[in-house]
Amino acid sequence: MSFCSPRVSLFLALGLTTTACSSTLEGSPDATGEAQDAIQDGYLDNGDRAVVGMYNAEIGAICTGSLIAPNVVLTARHCVSDMANELDGQITCRSTRFTDTHLARRIYVTTDAEIGRDSRFYAGREIVLLPGAEGAEGAEIDSFCGNDQAILILDEPIPESEAAPLVPRVDVPLVEGEQYYAVGFGATNDQSTGAGLRRRRDNLFIDCVADGCPSSLVKPTEWVGDTGICEGDSGGPSLDLMHRVIGVTSRGAQACEYPIYGYVYGWAAWIKETTLRAARLGGYEAPPWATGFPTDPVYSAEVGAACELAEECPANACLDNYCTRPCSDVATCPSGFRCDEEIGFCAELPEPDDGEDEASCSVRPGPDPAGPVPWLLGAAGLGAVAGLRRRGRGRAPRA
Repeated sequence: MSFCSPRVSLFLALGLTTTACSSTLEGSPDATGEAQDAIQDGYLDNGDRAVVGMYNAEIGAICTGSLIAPNVVLTARHCVSDMANELDGQITCRSTRFTDTHLARRIYVTTDAEIGRDSRFYAGREIVLLPGAEGAEGAEIDSFCGNDQAILILDEPIPESEAAPLVPRVDVPLVEGEQYYAVGFGATNDQSTGAGLRRRRDNLFIDCVADGCPSSLVKPTEWVGDTGICEGDSGGPSLDLMHRVIGVTSRGAQACEYPIYGYVYGWAAWIKETTLRAARLGGYEAPPWATGFPTDPVYSAEVGAACELAEECPANACLDNYCTRPCSDVATCPSGFRCDEEIGFCAELPEPDDGEDEASCSVRPGPDPAGPVPWLLGAAGLGAVAGLRRRGRGRAPRA
């Protein structure tokens, strides 16, 4: 298999200039491709503003990143570090390693759809590497393969009105064959054409995950995607159909094939811990997923609106003529609701006793076992609670 250069190959000098990949190299069996990638056969994307363009002024190169909190950008380590033991950019898992890390203050990000002189840039404050990356010389964590992730903490938060942060899928592993899409600022071919514009490609599918991939090419903290990754997409996200970040673009073969991604789920603890610290630095409340709240958006759906049918509700669940959502010990309910452990959904708190009859107590009557139950649960809602543990009989959904 032949591979192209793993180093970011797109340069900003006044406008954008590019350098092409090196000529075809016949790699050894464990050569794993280039780390300077773009969305081939994608379309221009003005909407995904949390997929940010990155400009590294220290080396004059661009990359892509994911804004996962107001001042937190998840990207590839090779976008912020030098490398050793790579021949013309060819990555070999046995020997290619990361070396010096660049200056955070010399790295800038933009939410604009095009990287250029007129873009609004935010400067970096700190680069956070994977745990142990600054440890003893020759530590395994400095090996390129399996460790190509880094976080850039920004000097100031990006307003949510400008870009709403993405949610990284830190709580649910990937499965082979799962559909995803990719976004990046890279080129559209190996000749570096079209770099600097945000593009998106849909209808991609996961080839293999972690230990299910060839061990000479892919490490347990990586996975292999479909196609379409070329120069400049490095550090950019792959996202599932719930728009959660599932991968960080690392490298790929020539002709924009065989993309290898850093596995977000594989480094979940590090991502959450770094985001919690960044929230303290930025003076804002940490995103719920960083404290253990489920990343499935159904657990964050609005509740309480009047409904007659399940499909009228964001979580596809209607209980006692109001919209509800699944809940658990970690996926708590909003104010005015409690998690009904018997059914695994948020239920309205009972009306307080008005005190008119102090000799009696207010009891909310249970459902008539022989009559219809006022709970409508759509197919999506059923899927969300398929794994919930039932305690007692509870209220059963009706079709």
